[in-house]
Amino acid sequence: MSALHETNDGRFSQLHAVTANPKIRNILVVDDNVDAADSLGAMLEAWGYGVTVAHDGPAALAALQDTLPDIALLDIGMPAMDGYELAAHLRFQPGCEELPIVAITGAGGPEDVRRSRAKGFSAHLVKPVSAASLMTLLK
Repeated sequence: MSALHETNDGRFSQLHAVTANPKIRNILVVDDNVDAADSLGAMLEAWGYGVTVAHDGPAALAALQDTLPDIALLDIGMPAMDGYELAAHLRFQPGCEELPIVAITGAGGPEDVRRSRAKGFSAHLVKPVSAASLMTLLK
């Protein structure tokens, strides 16, 4: 299986012998930046994961009717329903009570990380997220 690997100049190249974590089959990606969400989703699909991409909180919640994720990657700073509110809603969905939720956000100060942890996020990644960081997290 081949996967995408982020190069030093921000482009992606092929990386071979990367396999998806068998415990993670479906990943929910939510980001109001359409290009960022779609690019992240494409990279995860290339790694062998099933991916659902949504561009806002209500669309993410609606997507749960089709497939329950094994992990959720949420942008924090979204309009209407931010990532914190979406995470709280996800926790009340049947089958998502223990869902690992990862913040993927531009805010990376110590207080931002403390807040995401206090709100129940499992991890906090700062944009732009490197392919290596994401790969390590998913393993």
